[in-house]
Amino acid sequence: MLAFRMSRPAASPGRYAIAAFDALTAHIAILNRDGVIQAVNQAWIRFAQANDAADFVGTNYLQVCDGAQGEDQPDAAQIAAGIRAVLAGTQEAFELEYPCHSPTEDRYFLARVTCFAQDGAQYAVVAHENITRRKQAEMSLRQLNRTLEQRVEARTQEIATINQALERKNAELERSVRDLGEFAYVASHDLQEPLRTLGMYTDLLRHRYHDQLDDRAHGYITHITEQVFRARQLVRDVLTLSSVNAEAEPDLGAVHLQACWEAVTPGLPWPEDAIATCGILPPVQASAPQIQQLLTNLLGNAIKFRSKRPLRVSLTGWQQDGWVHCTLRDNGIGIAPEHHEKVFLMFQRLHRRTSAGGNGIGLAVCRRIVERYGGRIWFGDGAGEGVTIHFTLPARGESPAAP
Repeated sequence: MLAFRMSRPAASPGRYAIAAFDALTAHIAILNRDGVIQAVNQAWIRFAQANDAADFVGTNYLQVCDGAQGEDQPDAAQIAAGIRAVLAGTQEAFELEYPCHSPTEDRYFLARVTCFAQDGAQYAVVAHENITRRKQAEMSLRQLNRTLEQRVEARTQEIATINQALERKNAELERSVRDLGEFAYVASHDLQEPLRTLGMYTDLLRHRYHDQLDDRAHGYITHITEQVFRARQLVRDVLTLSSVNAEAEPDLGAVHLQACWEAVTPGLPWPEDAIATCGILPPVQASAPQIQQLLTNLLGNAIKFRSKRPLRVSLTGWQQDGWVHCTLRDNGIGIAPEHHEKVFLMFQRLHRRTSAGGNGIGLAVCRRIVERYGGRIWFGDGAGEGVTIHFTLPARGESPAAP
């Protein structure tokens, strides 16, 4: 059996209209076409009483607005104009945010005017909503934004000042480096002539007065000759280093490492049993003379510090992330890990000059060359025999990330 439940008919909306009207927190008044207040809710009454206002039912609200004085006059005039426009049908709705401060607090309201028809007549609904909390939040946010903008502007000015100071310092440093390089070049070049003269007169002493000198004098002459040779080598090394520093913008292009290898290896003093190999390497973006100088110094060290075993040297490499990573290995006497960084400094030597030539500047030149292109040069972990040295150079046509 089916059971039916009879529902009660819904109550008329009008039954709740007055209670709902009074429950609204906004201050609401209904005006006729002439602007006379026809009805107000409880919130309107409470506000009017608290503020000694007389705009109750029967009051012409438009006249109240038109008669406003003092600081409220501009806002009251806009509200009156908005009510007239809505009642005339020239404007669908009107809104205005305005201040309405009391002696004890700052208050802000939103006036909203809409229109409706009832029994053939037009009426305006005027609602004033308290938006103080929202306005205070907006003002706090604006103040915070202004504070942040001021801080950002101050920080930007500070950074700009710092950048200008850094630019000046960099310009001064570049100028100092350039001047130092030029000085080193000129000084080294000028030193060549007195060294040649000293060497020439030493040779004259040895040949012309050979029979008149005792063994001690011959020893002195030999010592002078050795020191002249060392001084010449030192001047050449300083000239090499100054040329790397002085070249502000090297002539960059595609450099093939195999071609540089083939250009420098024939002129090196290889032992007869040495075997040197170069793998297939990607091209790099660099200056060919500087890369040849780099390989000359690295291979020269491998030859100079070889062990008693037959010398074996190999160069390999690969491209990764815009860089060409090269590895040079030899089976020489090796370098202790604690000295890996020291040997890249100028005039740093791990062996006596009598056991190995040079002035300890070759690897310093290598570091300067590699770092000019943004690369790195370092020794391997030292596992096994000999030396493994790595260096990175920018690949041809790439914009490399940091190596």
